[in-house]
Amino acid sequence: MAVRAESGPLYLAVDAGNSKTVALVVDGSGIVLGRGRGGRGDIYGAERIEVAEEAVFGAVESALGEAGATVTDIRSAAFRLAGVDYPEDASFWDERIADRLAGMGGWSVKNDGFASLRLIDGTGVGLSITVGTGPAVAARSADGREQCSGWYVFDDLGGQGLGNSALKAACREWMGLGPATRLTEALCTQYDVADPGELRHVFTRRFGALPGTELWKSSRIVLALAGEDDAVAQRIVDDQAEAFVRYAQWCAGRVGADLAAGELPVLLNGSVATSEHPAMRDAITAELARIAPAARVTVASDSPLHGVVLDALAEGGVAVTPELIARLRQEHPEAFLAT
Repeated sequence: MAVRAESGPLYLAVDAGNSKTVALVVDGSGIVLGRGRGGRGDIYGAERIEVAEEAVFGAVESALGEAGATVTDIRSAAFRLAGVDYPEDASFWDERIADRLAGMGGWSVKNDGFASLRLIDGTGVGLSITVGTGPAVAARSADGREQCSGWYVFDDLGGQGLGNSALKAACREWMGLGPATRLTEALCTQYDVADPGELRHVFTRRFGALPGTELWKSSRIVLALAGEDDAVAQRIVDDQAEAFVRYAQWCAGRVGADLAAGELPVLLNGSVATSEHPAMRDAITAELARIAPAARVTVASDSPLHGVVLDALAEGGVAVTPELIARLRQEHPEAFLAT
């Protein structure tokens, strides 16, 4: 961890999702001075709103403490939070931030789908498809119009959707209602059960059921088997890819851009899209090539948290240069960012 060398202004970046919340305090050159972690920071996904609040502010407190800083040292802060889906959600957080972090400089609150946009080229203009535990699609036009998918996603997407779909596929095969798939054996082995009937019981019984979050961990099984030509696993992945691109088209249209014409660059990000198993990013890339052949598509080599840091710096008046972006890549160990 770097030692604060001078009394210049600091910047705060917070990225909150359904698996974790991470906070960083950096100086004006992007050097990390303090880190903090918390649990689920989504006000819709957490057990209670207060749990989400403590995840966010607990992570901030830890980051400030490690940096040896106070809120008055922060010139600019960027909060990119799952569950900021409506204007009143942003207002909720604005009120809490003003109360809990009184004396801090300026800040912005946006849906976590916007976290990755500045990773494309530093400008923050583009469209991001983030496939993590859940889905997040967001677009920003050059004139500043913004749209995220938020509550307008009506498909079970991301890692949780892969896990849920895998369980259904295994049970349907076991019941004689669906095609054969290697997902059945793989899931039974993963959860140490005799058959999908027992697997379903393990996740739905009245007492002692495993939480749904445990099922989401099987997402990598789906990706791996899709890459090994299991037709059912591949169909699950392809269905998600088609849905993600539909939502991307909608978000682009809402900010006045034609996705098919390549008016917005596209970034793929999130733990599922950037997994060691390429099935999801390959499927989304193929669907984009079909629907939006002119779109420039890249796969992120950085975490969304890098993008939040860039937002905090840019909104605080720091120029986002290629050198700054490159420096940030060296500042975030994988162990800290891992779910």
